[in-house]
Amino acid sequence: MRLRALALLTGAILMAACGGDNGGQGPPGNDDPPDGNVEVRNNLFDPSSLEVTSGSPVTWTWNSGGVTHNVTFDDGNSPSGDKSSGTHQRTFAAAGSFPYHCTIHGLGMSGVVTVATAQSPGTGNPPPQGPGY
Repeated sequence: MRLRALALLTGAILMAACGGDNGGQGPPGNDDPPDGNVEVRNNLFDPSSLEVTSGSPVTWTWNSGGVTHNVTFDDGNSPSGDKSSGTHQRTFAAAGSFPYHCTIHGLGMSGVVTVATAQSPGTGNPPPQGPGY
């Protein structure tokens, strides 16, 4: 009886250890990067690097304790103006890399939004193949 219980317990542990892993790739069927949110705080953008798909908005939210900052894009588009609270949003229509910075304090406060081309439905990565799938 003890041997059977030990065998069942061992089998359950092995099955739990091997099952349910999708390789750390997030929810199955969702290959698109999430919409972006950036926090403007102290003297940094958090996160400082963000990836979104084309057509996705990015929102910067000021949480800087009353300190004034701005979001100024190197390409000259969509500047936020100087703010100490509130939000700024930009939707990126085309793929590319869009660096930005704060011009107020000169402390190297910078970030980049990388925009990937949005995929049409059904054109994502194929499902995994091989043993165990």
